[in-house]
Amino acid sequence: MTLATEDELSAKRRLIFRDALTFLGLALITAVLFVITLFLFRTFAIHREELAQRWSARGREAISSGHPDQAILALRTALSYAPGERAYELLLAQALGDAGHTEESFNYFLGLWDAQPGDGLINLQLARLAGRKSDVSGAVNYYRASIYGTWEGDGAVRRREVRLELSRYLIAQHQLNNARTELLIAGGNAPDDVGLALTLAQLLEQADAPHDALTYYQKVLAREPDNQSALDAAGRLEYGLGNFDEAHRLLEQAARERAAAGSGGNVPTEITTMLDNSARVLALEPSKKLPETERIARILAARDLSKKHFESCSAQMMATGGLPSLLQSLGQQWAAKEGTINRAMLLDNPAEQGAVMKLAYDTEMQTSQICGPPTGDDAILLLLAKSTKTVEP
Repeated sequence: MTLATEDELSAKRRLIFRDALTFLGLALITAVLFVITLFLFRTFAIHREELAQRWSARGREAISSGHPDQAILALRTALSYAPGERAYELLLAQALGDAGHTEESFNYFLGLWDAQPGDGLINLQLARLAGRKSDVSGAVNYYRASIYGTWEGDGAVRRREVRLELSRYLIAQHQLNNARTELLIAGGNAPDDVGLALTLAQLLEQADAPHDALTYYQKVLAREPDNQSALDAAGRLEYGLGNFDEAHRLLEQAARERAAAGSGGNVPTEITTMLDNSARVLALEPSKKLPETERIARILAARDLSKKHFESCSAQMMATGGLPSLLQSLGQQWAAKEGTINRAMLLDNPAEQGAVMKLAYDTEMQTSQICGPPTGDDAILLLLAKSTKTVEP
């Protein structure tokens, strides 16, 4: 009985040992297979990632070289190896837009927007695409969402760039007041940078905001007094606003800078004309800054000049069929006090001085409508008549 029990125990021990060896072997085989499988999976994953990167790089290169159709194929291949990769999806959406697939690109970006509605870049792309679709309100809304959205890197710079782009878009849509508002906001948050101030000045000009534009040109000149672009533009704006003395100073300085740079012969005709005209204005204008006697002399000279122009225009009209009612009314004014008052009566009489100049200016304005644009000093008087800075009583 004892011997049988020992044999059974020995058999059991052998069986347990054999089972343990078998289990250990199976465990080792499983571990090896797991390691091999993991290795193969990781190798495959790495290979897919490498392929995705390779195809995305081809897509980027195709976009940069102006071949968006090739980029679309490459980026779709990249996404097949790396589904849902945001960077590749953004590039594909861009490539679709560059290739002219505006609607498809818009919808693709819209899908990305659903996941990240506050993303500045996505909103910017949607704004541009909405603009292409002539959806003005949509474009403006997306631009504003982009300005207030999130940006990677220097957000302040990117937001300012988007605001300037929005301003350009509004100018193109003839929404000049809105463009001016955006530009002034951009300028209020801008650093003291000459290039940016020059850009803002030029855009404000396009937005029909000459006074604001002039402010920024003056900022440029405060930092760079010899800046040729700012001198020309500021002189032109001052001229248009009727500030002929300041216009002449700026345009004369611009001419000196050109001469110093050896480019004196390349002065634009418009600048030369304004420089000559402003010089003649300063010689003819009866400014209140002048001594009384000189001012009176200029008023009488302007009256004589305008009267001759009136008489010449009247003779021309009589030769072709009779005087228009405007000229008849002017003739009555010239026969009145303002047309005959003498130097002594004008002295220390600002009201009469203003009345005489008004007659001269009215004459130049009305004769130009009837007999055509004047020349010479009559053209200078007409320029003063149209100016917001004409002599007041």
